[in-house]
Amino acid sequence: MSYNTHAQHSHRFLPPLNALKAFESAARLKSLTKAAQELNVTRAAVSQQVKLLEQYLEATLFERSGSQLTLTDDAQYYLPLLTQMFDSLSVGTEQLFERKRRNLLTLNIAQSFCHQWLIPRLAEFQRLHPDLELKIATTSNPYPNTSQTADIEIINGVLPKGSQYAERLTSEHWVLAASPSYIKQHGVAKVSDIAKAEKLSTTGYRENWNYWFNRIGYCQDWVKPTLNFDHSLLAVEAAVCGLGILMVKDVLIENQLKQGELQIVGEWKIPCETSHYTLCHNPSNPMAIQFFDWLKHSVD
Repeated sequence: MSYNTHAQHSHRFLPPLNALKAFESAARLKSLTKAAQELNVTRAAVSQQVKLLEQYLEATLFERSGSQLTLTDDAQYYLPLLTQMFDSLSVGTEQLFERKRRNLLTLNIAQSFCHQWLIPRLAEFQRLHPDLELKIATTSNPYPNTSQTADIEIINGVLPKGSQYAERLTSEHWVLAASPSYIKQHGVAKVSDIAKAEKLSTTGYRENWNYWFNRIGYCQDWVKPTLNFDHSLLAVEAAVCGLGILMVKDVLIENQLKQGELQIVGEWKIPCETSHYTLCHNPSNPMAIQFFDWLKHSVD
């Protein structure tokens, strides 16, 4: 395998980089002089590199008439390829290696929590830190991703042991919620009403409807969920649309409760075994510590 890879790389048809840069600049600007200014070299050096590329490719790239440059058909096809390649290389390099020179903070956050809790509060953080750029990715992994490069990670799971910069972010409870129209139509006030009602479920939780009925001591038969979603956002939306009663973490429906899209069903409130935890993977970054402290202050 390694031999084939080496053989493949050794037969790459790659012209000299400086020659490619000189041609791409001259062709894009249609001027050797402007290309020389852009590349901070002499006009003669650009001309020499373009001629070198033509020799390498055994092709004519420019039709020269005095100071005027006209691209040949080959050059017109070649230029967009090179421009795209250099642009992609520039953007990729900046994203990967320029991070320390920018006020960039990378976040990896549980998706539902990001959508339901963090985003509505981000305006405050931006007001406090207007020069800080945030790069946010979402995850559904309940365990820390030790191989990723995010400065801050928020997971919905169990706090890892022995982590110095890890902290439980919220105190969460399981509640039942439904749309006002569903509650009005079905009158779900008693446990027996809940047992017969349509139920919504988010898969992946060990604390499910069976857990809920066991915790409140209900031992009779109950109707199993007919709608099961792989994501809390979908389950919350289904509840808003009046499709049934949702067992959900209270922290994930704060906005829907404030806006009146959902109402709490009954007075049952069961502490969650799992919760959202914040991990600071880059404590040497002062911006990461600032965000870490802001998160803790936001839930006080």
